[in-house]
Amino acid sequence: MNKLLSYLSITALVLLTAGCSEDNPKSEHKGLTGYVIEANYEKNALLVAESDKTAKDGKYGAEWYSLNDDAILLDSQKSKVLFTDIEVGAEVETWSTLPSLESYPSQTDLSKLILAEDVKHPNHPMVQKKAIQIALNYVKSRTSKSDIFIVQNVVSSKSEWIIHIYHFNTEQEYELSIHAETGEVKHITEKSS
Repeated sequence: MNKLLSYLSITALVLLTAGCSEDNPKSEHKGLTGYVIEANYEKNALLVAESDKTAKDGKYGAEWYSLNDDAILLDSQKSKVLFTDIEVGAEVETWSTLPSLESYPSQTDLSKLILAEDVKHPNHPMVQKKAIQIALNYVKSRTSKSDIFIVQNVVSSKSEWIIHIYHFNTEQEYELSIHAETGEVKHITEKSS
């Protein structure tokens, strides 16, 4: 009887110890790949939206990511970066450990992020990220409220960045031409979807 009681006690102790252990890693899953549309450094949160490169069937995923305590933030060379190094207009890949909350944009934690290398204009010093910032600020200044914008596509021409932005709430599409040397918004075309 003593042997049985000892065996049961040891088994219960092992099960309790294993069950309460925090060594079980959280299951990480791939999140969105896209552009940072908004950055809230006070709340450690980023809004990331897919572009034409990653959207499926013209449906653009958008997600607010809240930095978790163990988040790994890396550049394209796998060197660590600070959260404040991740700016609006940056292209990123994300991972999460929690399921996304059902909303648009959805919400989840940020467990890992890889910051893509800045794309340089072939003839001028302005990087793509800066052109996206200018384009988003310009479009936001033309709307009356805080809405969701999608950077659909970015290409360079001889002296400009051509940026297509979709305004989710109004289904309006914008094509902006940003001069790659001065940052001047040179041309804008608007159309409804």
